[in-house]
Amino acid sequence: MNRKMKQDTKTLTVNLICQVEGSQRLHSLRALMLSDYGLKDLPADILKHMKSIKTLDFSRNNLTTFPEVTLKTLETLDISENNIDSIDFVKNLPNLKQLMVEGNPNIQTSHKIEAVLKCPSLMKIDGDDLDSIHRQIQHIKEKWKLQVQAKFEVLYEDRFTEDMSEEEFQKAVSEFKAIVRSDDLFASANSETEKIIIEQLVTEVAEEVRSGRHFRSDVQTPQTPRSARLSRKLSATSPKTSATTPKRNKSRNHSSLLDSPTLKMPQSPISPISTPHNRKRRRDSDQGELTQKSKRDRKYSPLTWMMRKNTVVDHDLISLPSVPDYDPVYFLRCHSEGNDPSDEVTKVWRCSFEPSIEDPEKTTNMLATCGGQTVCLIDCNTGKVMKRYKDSNKYECFYTMAWTTVQLNNNRKEKTNLLAVAGQSADIKLVHPSQFVMYATLEGHRKYVSCLTFHPNHPTILFSGSNDRKIIIWDIGIPNMRDYTVLFKKLHVLQAPDTDALNLVLSMPSQTLLAGCEDSCFGWKADNIKKILRDPDYQFYLPTVSSDGESNVSTARETVDGLAALKNGYVVNKCVGDDIISVWNVKDQLSNNDKAHKRKVKAHIRSVGVKPAALLHYTTQDVDYINMGTNKEMMVVGDDSGNLRLYNINELTNRKSKSCDDIMRPSRVLEWPEIAEGPMKQFCQKEVVIVNSACVSHDGEYIACGTDNNLVCVWRQSRDSSEEEMILD
Repeated sequence: MNRKMKQDTKTLTVNLICQVEGSQRLHSLRALMLSDYGLKDLPADILKHMKSIKTLDFSRNNLTTFPEVTLKTLETLDISENNIDSIDFVKNLPNLKQLMVEGNPNIQTSHKIEAVLKCPSLMKIDGDDLDSIHRQIQHIKEKWKLQVQAKFEVLYEDRFTEDMSEEEFQKAVSEFKAIVRSDDLFASANSETEKIIIEQLVTEVAEEVRSGRHFRSDVQTPQTPRSARLSRKLSATSPKTSATTPKRNKSRNHSSLLDSPTLKMPQSPISPISTPHNRKRRRDSDQGELTQKSKRDRKYSPLTWMMRKNTVVDHDLISLPSVPDYDPVYFLRCHSEGNDPSDEVTKVWRCSFEPSIEDPEKTTNMLATCGGQTVCLIDCNTGKVMKRYKDSNKYECFYTMAWTTVQLNNNRKEKTNLLAVAGQSADIKLVHPSQFVMYATLEGHRKYVSCLTFHPNHPTILFSGSNDRKIIIWDIGIPNMRDYTVLFKKLHVLQAPDTDALNLVLSMPSQTLLAGCEDSCFGWKADNIKKILRDPDYQFYLPTVSSDGESNVSTARETVDGLAALKNGYVVNKCVGDDIISVWNVKDQLSNNDKAHKRKVKAHIRSVGVKPAALLHYTTQDVDYINMGTNKEMMVVGDDSGNLRLYNINELTNRKSKSCDDIMRPSRVLEWPEIAEGPMKQFCQKEVVIVNSACVSHDGEYIACGTDNNLVCVWRQSRDSSEEEMILD
């Protein structure tokens, strides 16, 4: 056919096929090459008769659509260099192996992903293998699978029983599919690709239910939020997950440690400690091969914990007001990989008491902890692990968490607590603690997330700091408690200059966001979240203390691994390698520096020399990522020897801020209990215990900490201050 005749062609006809292929027998046609014929229309009535077609080439035409026609034998389709804007038609090509779509201006990568999802037989697109596309699909599936499973549990788990009929089963599954197809359930799915994947996940979950692999009454799947609940049946029958509640009497206190009849000793008891010269986040390292000791070879004997409470600080230091004594009551190992009680490699990075819904100034006795793949909720009254969420990503390691209390969007004005957790995967998971359902995932950071904090006055505003040197401000929204629908959004991305944030604090009297970083401390004006600047407004130069006790403003850059908010606008900070903890008032520092000078570090960043209102004696150590906990009257911080230092800061934060060079000793030091004898002695040696974080309840009744050797330690205010022996049954 000559060029002019090609240009005059607009529609595919039988006559055209005859001229090109020499036959009108469409049913036996195996290949049709019509490249560069100026075609604008492909009638479905013609294509549907091609029962044996394997190859179609309609490249370099003027096609805008490909007809909705089923071609079961088609293996290769070339529609490159047209004006196609949808590839939904591939769902009708069940044996398609190669697809060429390049040169269509409206076809994007997302369309190619859709093609792979709708046509599983595809092997190549535009001549390329599909490995990268399959990786993208897997990533999106990981994002949504837990949420689909969690919502299935919440909405339909109770309806599935072993004796339900096939009709009842199909009805329940169909209802759930209808809900997921609606815009309400997954409104945050912002692309057609995600919606397709969610639809497929619903089918997968339904098939798992059908096959009995999911939601059986006697099985809890380790990879779903449902499995996060500890099996009461297992706890009652197996020593592997049982903890003994101590029976207190006048002469003895009893503590409990998660024990197992089988001891497994790691070859390497602890991972190397980081130093300021090589500061990398301490990882949960591999345990290597484990050796077993048979249950029948063990001889059980009482485990005696002798409390050593002699002071370890210099008596020449200024005294702070006293605080009550505390007794260790529960030591739990609930973050172990594979529920192995001898796992002393997993690190418990953070712990935090749940806020009271009725009074935001108070806490409950429920303690949240995170480490490894696991988040636990522990009742400090009983020492029981009430709920446990394990992430499906085996490479996840949770480093941080934050609580918030939100008012639900209902007529009853109910409130509920929400928990945000994040870590190595760079994704932030939102968890509803009453069901321990992970209902949303916030994606925005490129590297691991080190810190999270919620705005004190705006409970849905979340700040996250990451190793990618970004601080992201989110609005996490308020979930619908019926189906956990939620709309969240990213509000701003802040830049920490050449460093990454380790802790975030909002100081409300000065309306300032503080970031304790690997390299200095920075601040942003946060009085108007909508207008917050990308780069920080302030760089705070923290004090150093010379040997004679005089404090000076440091010009060296410090790693601020501890930062916490106190009342009345005060904050407390700790730097790696320093044996002094500084207490200072943010608003007063900004006011004083306004009067003194306005030297800028760079651009609009103003330097602020911090003059502390109090200096607290700590201990010299090079271990980093040790976080502090506070309530209105007390601050608690651990160290690299398992000790907890308690400081009564009530008077410090009530008085008028003024510079002070006096160094104050801790109000009390709680030393790591020394194990005199017993089967758990090998797991809790004092020299390997690093306290990663500590927290204190609002009334000071409980103190909790998480350690580097996979322990959650709960201390309770002593009923009397006499030294006592503790027996672990």
